[in-house]
Amino acid sequence: MTAAAIQPRQEWPFGDMRPMSYSALLVDPPWRFANFSGKGEGKNPTAHYQCMSIEDIAALPVGHLAAPDCALFMWATAPLLDRAFQVMTAWGFTYKSGAAWAKQSSTGTKWAFGTGYVFRSAAEFLLVGTIGKPRIRSRRVRNLIVAPIREHSRKPDDQYAMVEAMYAGPYAEIFSRANRPGWDSWGNEAGKFDGGIA
Repeated sequence: MTAAAIQPRQEWPFGDMRPMSYSALLVDPPWRFANFSGKGEGKNPTAHYQCMSIEDIAALPVGHLAAPDCALFMWATAPLLDRAFQVMTAWGFTYKSGAAWAKQSSTGTKWAFGTGYVFRSAAEFLLVGTIGKPRIRSRRVRNLIVAPIREHSRKPDDQYAMVEAMYAGPYAEIFSRANRPGWDSWGNEAGKFDGGIA
């Protein structure tokens, strides 16, 4: 018997969410990362919500939520892309493609000016992976969202329309911050932005 076979069973962290039930998962992990200097602390996610290590994120049984044919949409920033691919693999998904959110300023009149490790960030990436062979409903969906920034780390509402246009449900959002009709939501900030979804 291997060490993996005798490890204690992990407790189900996702509350009432049903294992092996979802055809599309949307995940915005609370990535933890270090700043170059103290000047960036206000923009660091840890100033806004609880963050997790890459190892703890990868250990979540997200793949156990997936139906036999399932698409995963996972948000990541450019400096963390290599680790995001590792997490996707740890969850049992195979990377297929990606999209980008081109971030505008809150007024929508210019490009956002985010933190920078090499470039000043004005984009965030939505990686797509699959388990099995989920059927794509529409091949007319572009891989670009152009939308203004809002509260820290709040993603554009267009993300939901993108997922729904491409894949049939049932849908689940992990690390959700807003509930949406037709979606199951999980996260310690679920519902935080309710009332702000079109």
